[in-house]
Amino acid sequence: MRQFSHWPAVPALGINRLILLSALTFTLLFNQAFFRNAAQVYGGSLHGWSFVGSLGIFLFAVTVLLLSLLCVRHLTKPVLILLLLIGASSSYYMNRYNIVIDTTMLTNVIATDSKEVKDLVSLKLVLQMLFLGLLPAWLVWRTRIECAPFLRECRNRVLMVMATSLLALLSATPFGADYASFFREHKLLRYYANPATAIYSTIRFISDAAASAQDAIRAPLGLTAHIPVTDLDRELVILVVGEAARADHLGLNGYARNTTPLLANENVLTLRDASSCGTATAYSVPCMFSLSDRSDFDLEEAGHTENLLDVLQHAGVGVLWRDNNSDSKGVTAAIEFQDFQTSDTNKRCDDECRDIGMLDGLDDWIAAHPTGDLTIVLHQMGNHGPAYYKRYPPEFERFLPSCGTSELANCTQEQITNSYDNALLYTDFFLSQVIAFLKQHDSTFETAMLYMSDHGESLGENGLYLHGLPYVLAPEAQKHVAGLLWFGDSYEIDRELVKQRIQAPVSHDDYFHTVLGLMEIQTPEYNPEKDWMAGAHPVE
Repeated sequence: MRQFSHWPAVPALGINRLILLSALTFTLLFNQAFFRNAAQVYGGSLHGWSFVGSLGIFLFAVTVLLLSLLCVRHLTKPVLILLLLIGASSSYYMNRYNIVIDTTMLTNVIATDSKEVKDLVSLKLVLQMLFLGLLPAWLVWRTRIECAPFLRECRNRVLMVMATSLLALLSATPFGADYASFFREHKLLRYYANPATAIYSTIRFISDAAASAQDAIRAPLGLTAHIPVTDLDRELVILVVGEAARADHLGLNGYARNTTPLLANENVLTLRDASSCGTATAYSVPCMFSLSDRSDFDLEEAGHTENLLDVLQHAGVGVLWRDNNSDSKGVTAAIEFQDFQTSDTNKRCDDECRDIGMLDGLDDWIAAHPTGDLTIVLHQMGNHGPAYYKRYPPEFERFLPSCGTSELANCTQEQITNSYDNALLYTDFFLSQVIAFLKQHDSTFETAMLYMSDHGESLGENGLYLHGLPYVLAPEAQKHVAGLLWFGDSYEIDRELVKQRIQAPVSHDDYFHTVLGLMEIQTPEYNPEKDWMAGAHPVE
């Protein structure tokens, strides 16, 4: 420890001065995304740039207020060190991908597995954490804090907050109309405020998680669900849950590129105008399988309530979930789950385990269920970003030049789009193989496939990448999702009627009821108005 004594001494500071210095550091070093997006909206004129400067002063004042509430005597150093590390990492991802750190994004972070982490870690992140996170945190740790008597400290704290608030008020006064626009019409900009949004989102996330942990009991759903006695045919339906697939990039939907050459040879029905429930897997997947619509869906409540797969099991259907993504996001609490992200179970792994591996061994599972209807869910890795180039084997790299890195800012939008479309080509291949698998069972089952992506993806349009923006603020690229239907020759259905129905706008709200319709299950929870198959089955 002797070597530490030779380090330069850091001057002693009062808590209030340390708060002001930290708030200035946050405002200037960790809010590039905030100022960049604000400049895009308001810049271009002297008045606009002046307003952006006023926003900076306002953000500084808000940060001072937050730190004043959190930094109390001996808690000051731990709080500032933690916020510096959070702020440095948050600013990196906000700068690189133009994302925001809200509760949905934090849910995604918690659900992220080690493979996904590798795609998101880079040398630039390490350097930023070193110089903008660890170094300032070390300086705070080394700082000697001088504490005034309690009452004087409280008085000084109040005076500091009042002074910074007055400064913000004076800077905002000439821009009343601009601030009205900022708060009413440009809500997304507020989400880029760092660390204000990160602090708020973390507190809310912890609060929701604590409330959720208090009650792990799941409310039953569809206990009386059943298959009518007149339905003598066995159904074998595969539900493919896609990942980050945009509807407007499917060749079948009129995209300029033929990203679906194999599916074009199959008799598939495409959903041209389908909307997701959310903009992130951790939200959309539970919502898809929930009875609730997007407008009243609550993630915490969904964790305490049985879902579509439970209703299927109550009706006597054999259900299996195979996952090549992170996990089922809590959907398979009482369902057979098989992880295909590892070579122990997935024999189709190279740089990463491929979606096609989820088809291996399915015949054995089907043979082990000689009676009853069967539903198999395949959760794809699909187009999971930012490392789109990893989502497909080399032989599918047909659109060039591609983006061979997860650092999307280092690629052109053309390269990013090429890699993304190459990944869609692999999904086209995978879905064609799912159909080929079902065709082998067409003589013993009524077979069908429903493919639907969990959310869309931004590929650099308007400076946005990936997904996960708050739904009300997210662009259509993150909400307009790819979807397909395929029926085997043995599946008795009026395809033309179904085709007509899915020409109208559809959404994840319909998923619960449409799957029940596919499986021909009767239950009070079923709403035929949301079933794309309603009335298309032959009368028994």
